Amino acid sequence: MVAFPEEAGFPVGGNFPIKYYLVQMHYDNPNQLSNRTDSSGIRFYIGKELRQYDLGYLTLGADSSAIGLAIPPKVERFIVDSYCSADATMNFPEEGITIVSAFPHTHLQGRTVWTKLIRNKTAVQYLFDAEAYDFNYQYENRLPQSIKLFRGDELATRCIYNTMNKNTITLGGERTKDEMCLHMMTYYPRMNNMYGCVTTNNRERTPFDYSKFVEWLLNLTWTPERAVQWQEFYDTTSRVLMYGASPNLQFNNMSRLPKYEDLKPVPCTKDQNVDQTTTMPVPTISSQSTTTNKAISYTSPIRQEILVFVSLISIVMTVTFI
Repeated sequence: MVAFPEEAGFPVGGNFPIKYYLVQMHYDNPNQLSNRTDSSGIRFYIGKELRQYDLGYLTLGADSSAIGLAIPPKVERFIVDSYCSADATMNFPEEGITIVSAFPHTHLQGRTVWTKLIRNKTAVQYLFDAEAYDFNYQYENRLPQSIKLFRGDELATRCIYNTMNKNTITLGGERTKDEMCLHMMTYYPRMNNMYGCVTTNNRERTPFDYSKFVEWLLNLTWTPERAVQWQEFYDTTSRVLMYGASPNLQFNNMSRLPKYEDLKPVPCTKDQNVDQTTTMPVPTISSQSTTTNKAISYTSPIRQEILVFVSLISIVMTVTFI
């Protein structure tokens, strides 16, 4: 169950520009099992009083295509970074926005998803750190403390994958066996001109024929040396930043991902006071008042996994049978 803050919610009816919510079901049945049924559903609770702010969703991460994501097999730790620059956040309202929850999302190979707040090329804090991400246990993480973002802020997102169980490359896509790198933030007040801020590898350094490009990737012979070179390519290649809202998306070329001064590591001690809940605050790690939001590890015994993903104009549910 997702509970929104008392001051914000989703309006229903009236002059709200979104006139309907769409429920879209994605089923993945790779073993072709028969006689499978689904009784999933969504229940909405509607209040009697209109709240002060409308909620919105801001999606960060990488484009879910073979150009944005191509992860070699037999790699214990493959890193995909993305960056939402100040050019994009200048579209924030003058008073800023308030982040209240985070929904990290990859598929089966994902192990870690995090986003850091960058100010003046210095990491200030995590927006959320799903350090021990598990595809089989996904949910919207309500932050223990809301986080304020302002114009000019920048956001660095990282997804880490493990493909030791794969013999072939994993490409970006919607299927469960494909991959994604997304981090959805729930915030208020809602912006009509900013739904997402994602990056992809620059097409100038890849073939323009997408189908031939995918075929080339699938036919590559992988060695440990080539996998290392592939990681170096992802670390240094030029990117295209895509931000805004369709049909008025903005595109900015980035010669490479910006560098920033990272957070200082925090030593773990026995007397460290940690709240063992689904989101854990840890000590301040910079001169500014900061909170690190972490997700702890879970092992789910459930054989049927349900992913509920809510976007501004759609609610997507994915059911995987294994």
